[in-house]
Order: sequence, then C-alpha cells, then structure tokens
Amino acid sequence: MLLTLSALAGVLNAAPAPVFEDATDAVGLGGLSAARVCFVDLNADGRPDVVIDRALVFLNRAGEGGSPHFEPVATTGLPEVRKGDVLVFADLDNDGFADAILGRSNDVHAETYEAPPEGTPQVSCWVPGHGDGTFGAFHEFPVEPRTTSAVSVGDADLDGRLDVYLGNWYVHYGEGYEAYPNDLLLQTSTGVFVRAPLPTDGVAFDEDNDAGGRPTYGVVIADLLTDGRPGLLDLNYGRRANRYMRAVGTPGSEGAYHDEAPTLGVDADDIRHGHYDDWVKEKIEGLEDEKPFRANGNTFDASVCDVDNDRDLDLFIATIRHAWAGESSDVSRLLIQGPDGRFTCPPERQPPRDREPPDHWNLGDLFCHLADLDQDGRVDLLISSGDYPDDQRLRVFRQTDSGTFESVTSESGIDHDGSQQLSLADVDLDGDLDILVGQTFFRYSKEQKAGREPRVNLFLNRASERGLGHALDLRLIGDGVRANRDAIGTLVRVTADTDADPATPPVTMTRLLAPIGGHAGKQMGFDVHVGLGQATEADRVEVVWPTADPRAVTTLEHVEMGRHTVRMTQD
Repeated sequence: MLLTLSALAGVLNAAPAPVFEDATDAVGLGGLSAARVCFVDLNADGRPDVVIDRALVFLNRAGEGGSPHFEPVATTGLPEVRKGDVLVFADLDNDGFADAILGRSNDVHAETYEAPPEGTPQVSCWVPGHGDGTFGAFHEFPVEPRTTSAVSVGDADLDGRLDVYLGNWYVHYGEGYEAYPNDLLLQTSTGVFVRAPLPTDGVAFDEDNDAGGRPTYGVVIADLLTDGRPGLLDLNYGRRANRYMRAVGTPGSEGAYHDEAPTLGVDADDIRHGHYDDWVKEKIEGLEDEKPFRANGNTFDASVCDVDNDRDLDLFIATIRHAWAGESSDVSRLLIQGPDGRFTCPPERQPPRDREPPDHWNLGDLFCHLADLDQDGRVDLLISSGDYPDDQRLRVFRQTDSGTFESVTSESGIDHDGSQQLSLADVDLDGDLDILVGQTFFRYSKEQKAGREPRVNLFLNRASERGLGHALDLRLIGDGVRANRDAIGTLVRVTADTDADPATPPVTMTRLLAPIGGHAGKQMGFDVHVGLGQATEADRVEVVWPTADPRAVTTLEHVEMGRHTVRMTQD
C-alpha cells in the first residue's frame, strides 16, 4: 500500500497511545469478582492499597524488585455491607490514617426490606482507621434511614475538617418519582457531625417545579469556579436535571445553599422537549411525550479537571442513555468552562461514540475519569460502561494536540467489557497512573456469559517505561488546622514547557484534588498527577490549599519530575 506524503507525515507524527498491561494475577489479585473497587493508602506508607467489594482489604507490599504485591488483611473490622451500600476512605479525624465512611442504603419501602442486624450500623456512619488496614468501632451520622447511593468527601465549609455529602435516591422505587433529600454532614471542632439544612428538605415532589429531592446516583463536593466557595454537585437519575448548590451564606445555616446549575449550564443539555421518536410510539401504544422535569439525564458520574489548559476547571458527565428514550435523554458529554464561568458542550470536542440502528443501542456509562494517561500535558478520558449487553466496556480516549478526543481503546491493551467502578493511582510507583476496575455481566445473555466469570482487573500503565512523557506526582499534606490533612479540595497549577521547545510558550495545567465523589463510592488515589510531556521539570508549581480567606498558597520553582511531598506550613 502506498502512502501519500501527507498521510506518511501523519503516521510519523502520530503520538503513541497509552499502553496498559494486565497485571492482576501477578500482583496477587487474581480470581476476585466484584463491581466495586478502590485504591486508598490505608497505612500511610505512600503505596496505594486496595479495597475490593467494600469488604476485602489488601495492603500493597513491595515485592521482588520493588514491584507491588497485595497481601490480604484477615480481619478488618469493617462493617458488613448490604446491597446498595457504598464505602469510601478518608482521614476524617486528621490523625494521619484513612477512616472508612459507609453510606447505608435503607430501602425501607421495599417489600423485601429487612433492617440491619442489631449491633451493626443502622444508618450511614464512619469508622476510625488504625493505620494497618483494620478499623475500630463505628459512629453513626445524624441521618434518617434513606436509600443512600453515593458519597463525596471534602471540606464544604473550609474549616480544616472534612465533611461528608450523601446522595440519596427514590423513596419507593417503581412507585413514583419522589426521592429523599441529600444529606450534608458538617464536622464540628469537637469531631461531631451535624446535618446542614438544604433547599430540598421537607419539599414534596411536584412535577411543575421539581424542587424536592431527586434520585441522586452521584455526588461531588467541588469548587468548580475556583473562587473559594465549594459547591455540592448532584448527579440525578430518572431523566432529571442535575444540581450544583453553592452557599450564599454560612454553610450550615438555614437558606445558605441555592442551585446554580441552570445558570452555569451543568443541569442538563439544551434539548428538553421530551419527545419520543415515532418508531417508539408505534411500539408502545398510548405513550405520551415526557414533561420537562423528565427530559434530562440518567446521570451517574462526573470528573473535574482542566481539559483545555486555560487555568479553570472543566467537567465530564457520564450518563446512561437508550435509543428508545429520545433525544431529550442526555448523553455523556464534556463541558468546557468559559471566561464567564458558564459551561458549554462544544460538539467538536466530544468523544466519538458508535451507535447501533434505532432500537438496538444503549450507552451504559456508569463511571468516567479525566487523567493524563500518556503524560503529554493533556488530560485523556476513561469511560467505564456496563450493565447492558451491547459491547459496554472500559473505553480509552486520548486527547490530541488539537483538543479533540480519539478512541485508542484497541491500541491501549485494555479489553474489559461489562466495566464497572474504576479507581486510578500509581500502584507501582513508576510515575504513571494505573487502573483498577470491576466487572459484572448483569444483563448478559446465557450465551454471552458462557464459560466466563466477571473479574476485577488491575491494568499497569507503561507510559513511563515507553518514554511517552514525564510527570510530577505530588503528595499533599495539609496542616490539620487550617486545611484538612488529606488536602482534599486543593487546587494545583503546574507550569512547564511540555514540548521542550524554547520557541513556544510554557503550558499551565490545573488539577483539583477531589478524589472521592461521583457514582456510588468512586475513589481515586490522593496524589496529584500532572504530565509534563517532554519537560524534565516544572517551571513553577502553585498549591492553593483549601482554607478560608485568606487562601494559603505554597509556590515552588523548578520542581524536578518524579514524586514529591508538599506539606502545608503554618505562617
């Protein structure tokens, strides 16, 4: 086959895709089957440990040659989880060790519901960590039994103590649209948690204004506008609009929060007529178009990052969509923040997705994450799709130098269908981000499941070994007084000459440390990872700690690539 000069130039200049290697068996995690997984450093040794299915704890020990090897913890002390429960880990008490936060799903109106056994958490709670993969006695949060389905952790009131935000869903699934209000739990100076009032409290469902609770499948605490006012992002199901509530007064006071999602453009896309296609109406006799409150998204997950390297934060939102649901049902989309703070959805920047003919496709996007997988200074995209039997899988999209996204799944070495929860961290400490991901065959046919068992997979990133790019890996430690020790909510800006060309200006890449939030108990490693491209050092690193005004800022110059610990110091 002959190539034209232009085609040959394209081949020679094409950047290699990130490549991953399945190391599940080699690191001691083979044979495990679960949908829920996460990385977390439980013993504060700088090596990401693993929690599988909200119950099984594996500590990351250095194996032969320093490679990771995971050893199980026999008796963890974690509360027994029930169907629908979520579990994440953060240092709530600022003692240097990760604690467990359990979101208890109490579907009290289900016909088969049974209360948790006596002596176990009746509602959502937290459990102090001992620093060795084991945990102590649980402490219940001041909440009512609810169908909790998601949790985020962050410092919502910037007082130096981590708070917890619980997302709740339907009051009685299948019997109506009413949902519980979500629960924001603010930690006081004595370590006690107090539930903060929210605008949805006590508001009954009304389809005309939809002001009450909405079935929430994902929550994120994040300062999207980077102005020192962390907000509460609700990702809502039932083709309901999302919310982004920010405080106009003191968090915790009555009437402090109000919804800014419509103003910022993160509530839903612009198609809201609720029409079903004619071919759907022909199949379902008497089907009527949806009302406005039901013309939005089945939203599950979100990821926050600076995609276009313009110093502000952008957003990817993951949703489930079916061919029959009509174009008003939102699709997963990348939202770019403009200078006015409003988010828009540029068509040319959306990741390419294949769809089958009219009535035969589903997009089962349950989880997503923005991260620089090839370390070229531009963040890439992972979409984890599952539940549906039509080739739902973990997909990898590389961001090109023009700012568009191209699918590189087949080149990446990842072949993982029925994809579920994912977690990213540098598990082998080689400088790049590795992927832990669950799997289920929930709606697969007998033929599709034949001879297979779903399994957890650990994919090691080989970007560093292949010389795709250099990177900074920053471990941030707050002072435990003005800023939480985990430094969740910290904004990091890294300036570097990513193409190593003195004739072109350096690039500034912005990251928000928000490792816990999204669908269910999604959790990432706590280190801030920034690709440097061909640069061997960052010209400048600016760390804006999550403190109340005045903001505490640490500035570093000429930081060499590799792993660094940055500690907040008292002025």
